Amino acid sequence: MPFTLAQLATLEKGPTYKNYIITNLLRMNPLMQTLPFENVSTLRTVAVRWRTLPTVAFRQINAGYTENTGTFEQVWESVYGFGGDIQFDRVFDYVAGNTVQDPKRAATDQKLAAMKIAFNNYLVNGDHAVDPDGVEGLIKRLSTYPARQRIRFAGTGAAAALDPTASVANGNLFWTHLEEMHQYCNDGGTAFWLMNLATWLGVGRVIRFIQASAGNWIGVQKDVFGKKDIPTLFGAPIYDPGLLNDQTTEVIANDADDAGTATNSTTILAASTDSMQGFTGIQLNDMNPYDPLTGGEMEAQPSKLVRIDWWIGFTGFGSYGLTQGHNLEPTTAWTA
Repeated sequence: MPFTLAQLATLEKGPTYKNYIITNLLRMNPLMQTLPFENVSTLRTVAVRWRTLPTVAFRQINAGYTENTGTFEQVWESVYGFGGDIQFDRVFDYVAGNTVQDPKRAATDQKLAAMKIAFNNYLVNGDHAVDPDGVEGLIKRLSTYPARQRIRFAGTGAAAALDPTASVANGNLFWTHLEEMHQYCNDGGTAFWLMNLATWLGVGRVIRFIQASAGNWIGVQKDVFGKKDIPTLFGAPIYDPGLLNDQTTEVIANDADDAGTATNSTTILAASTDSMQGFTGIQLNDMNPYDPLTGGEMEAQPSKLVRIDWWIGFTGFGSYGLTQGHNLEPTTAWTA
């Protein structure tokens, strides 16, 4: 049964180091509060996708049915080692109680921040052609999905990416495509949305521009800690994957994306986590930080070590659990 890291954290009783790492990673990266993981027992596992459905029919009395079975596609998925070493000088064992911030925890938090960035970047942009040691991300996976799962905001044959504030008609078209993305994602089973922060702020701009009521379109919910507000679109939370290590480049960037004559465009992603058509994580082991030196020092220097070695991957069931909206003009180029 798939479970989220938030559910795993509730099983850890008391202030353990494992609990600290999982809880702080969840605080830093609310996306991990939503994406479930399924346990696997091998480095390589198989997911089964539906390709065509079997036929059904009506029959007359004493007549039989003509059997026509559906077809399946097997997709092999792998897990990959993800994590890193947290290294700190042994002297911190003696000064931690006399400092404003525990140096060990400061080093841990810094590693968790880097893990958040790497996880989100590979979730969106992972590509074996670029890094065969990492996971395949959503955009690469969508390239193998049926054509209707990739929705071109500006429409087929448009010369430039869509500016939703160029006209009321464009604003309505923007919302029409968001509705399509939601409905095409496992028949309205969207579990979460991914878009960069500027695009999310642009959603509100378009609503105001076309003078529409938000209605059932947008809302807000609390994170698993009951503290942070998470915006929602058609009832599903919206997450900004954030910035890369340079703290400038967006994980979901404003790059050329079938933009015709436009210089740049951006992408919106929607994912379902349903076990029949959706997208989930897989893991060979729980995220379980450990000390490979059992309290000892590194041989080369007087430092201690904590290691995170989490073997994870992603898997997609069916062919309709992901959608991508692309060819959308970055908000910095919008008219209004």
